[in-house]
Amino acid sequence: IVFEKLTDFIDTNSVQVKATGDLTILSVKTRKNFEDLKLSTSEVNELTERRKKLETRESLLSNEYGILSLDSDLLMRNRDLKGNEKGLSVAELKEAFSFMHTKLAEIVSRQTEIETEIEALSKEINRIDQEILSVRTKPVVNYTEVVIEIEAEKQTTGEFFISYITPKASWTPYYDLRSDGIGQPILLQAKANVSQTTGIEWKDVRLVLSTNDPYENTNEPEIKPWGIFYYNQPQQKQHYSRQVPTYDYSGEKLRGEAIDAATSESLPFTKITFPGFPNVGTVTDFDGKFEIVIPKGATTVKADYLGYGSQTLAITSPYLKFFLAPDQLQIQEVVVSSNNRISLLSRNDIQQIPSMASENDGSGAYGIRNKRKNRSLAEPRYDQVNIDGNYAASVQTTVVQKDLRVEYTIESTFTIPSNGQAQRVSIAEYKLPAQYEYHSVPKLDPSVYLVANTSGWEKLNLLNGESNLYFDGTYIGKTYVDANSLKDTLTFSLGKDNKMQIERTRVSENSSNRVFGSRRKFEVAWEINVKNNGGASIPLIIKDQFPYSTDSDIKIKYGEYIGATLNDKTYILTWKTTTSPSSKQSFTFDYKVEYDASKALYIE
Repeated sequence: IVFEKLTDFIDTNSVQVKATGDLTILSVKTRKNFEDLKLSTSEVNELTERRKKLETRESLLSNEYGILSLDSDLLMRNRDLKGNEKGLSVAELKEAFSFMHTKLAEIVSRQTEIETEIEALSKEINRIDQEILSVRTKPVVNYTEVVIEIEAEKQTTGEFFISYITPKASWTPYYDLRSDGIGQPILLQAKANVSQTTGIEWKDVRLVLSTNDPYENTNEPEIKPWGIFYYNQPQQKQHYSRQVPTYDYSGEKLRGEAIDAATSESLPFTKITFPGFPNVGTVTDFDGKFEIVIPKGATTVKADYLGYGSQTLAITSPYLKFFLAPDQLQIQEVVVSSNNRISLLSRNDIQQIPSMASENDGSGAYGIRNKRKNRSLAEPRYDQVNIDGNYAASVQTTVVQKDLRVEYTIESTFTIPSNGQAQRVSIAEYKLPAQYEYHSVPKLDPSVYLVANTSGWEKLNLLNGESNLYFDGTYIGKTYVDANSLKDTLTFSLGKDNKMQIERTRVSENSSNRVFGSRRKFEVAWEINVKNNGGASIPLIIKDQFPYSTDSDIKIKYGEYIGATLNDKTYILTWKTTTSPSSKQSFTFDYKVEYDASKALYIE
């Protein structure tokens, strides 16, 4: 029994098959399907035919424009009117001037019509070129098949359940943290960015988001005896990286095509080679397509075409497309003018020819057909549409905590396209009690920050991820949720509160810098002033610090630090107080440093 049209990116080690009914599963294997190469050839051919018709019409108009330019030039060369022996009569002169005026008016009018029509044709040709490029850049979907060999004694009815893992699908957690103001709880909205590039659209599927990662290291580290000796090296730590399976296409048939990146036309006779394998290669056929068996060990393939830049692609699929950009320095076109001059112009210069010809300067240059705007030789542009939007509505989610993983079963269906763009999925919402504080380190930043502390988060099975912060209905920035934290509370900075003013100043009458003999004595006192211009009374935490000596010759004496606690390891001072609306508070501390006066020492 063959199960067809599964994604081409299956980890074959993960395929599992179960069945019901009176039967026995003998073997399970996977194989590639190379026969389902559905290229939009008919669509491309139809667009190409339309393009050729438009170019033919454009060429006819261009020729007509050139002939009209020659007619205009001929009239201008014979504008001196005179008879053989006698001058022209008034009637003859009127008739001649009337003829020239009418004829020149007809020529200019027709040339204007031609320019307008060519402009419209150029836009339509450009549109068709973009459409052809869009069709040709559509990925060719290849498939993997699961082949199951079964044995049954008699006719039976059963069901098959197939599961597998693909590294081309993933999800990452992220959060929205919202607070309606000081004193309000924190609303934590857990969400996920789900994306996949399996080549198959997931339409109306039910999602189960699992924290299990099959490609993380599963081997525990082994500790070995530790002997020390002189000039020994530190112990080497074991570093493990995430091992995603790679696909070896050696021996398989590689198909593909070479395409002009500027015009989206096929490039016949393009040379296809494998770097490092000089004896293996082929060329594309008249349609720009090729087939070749991939040699063992080859990971990249290269395309070369005369007059175009080469391109090397990694072999990530049994079907590859090369978009070769023309070399602008080598591509030239011949422009013939009425005075039999031949000019070699690069394509950048050709766009200027219509303006030269439209001035009626007598050159009659046949260049009007190149008046095609927005046609460039640059790499093709791929417009991507980001799948993003407003916040997803809350959906019911069942959280199952297993021994080694957590699974979030979302009770709703989603459609996830195979374009790698993140699809936002809402998982759950939690209300967390929050305690608000003001934090400030005026030595480093003369600002006061509003901070929210939440508890109880460790029971929510959260994962590490980025979070958007919203306070009082306004987006204020990003933070990071560290679910591996050992702390009982999570702290989120909600930004500066400009209603809280803080200033750190040196008390000059208690500060000095003097030299006594060979020693210098530095004394300093600092004062921190806080003013609450807001309407809320919440705790305030201020931090500053004492220096500490790493040299026995540098002596430090700590002074008073009323109201603060001192960390005897970091020598950081912490004041904890409560600010009342329209109140002022002051905090002081001082210290002395004595050191060798002949040596430089920066303090503050």
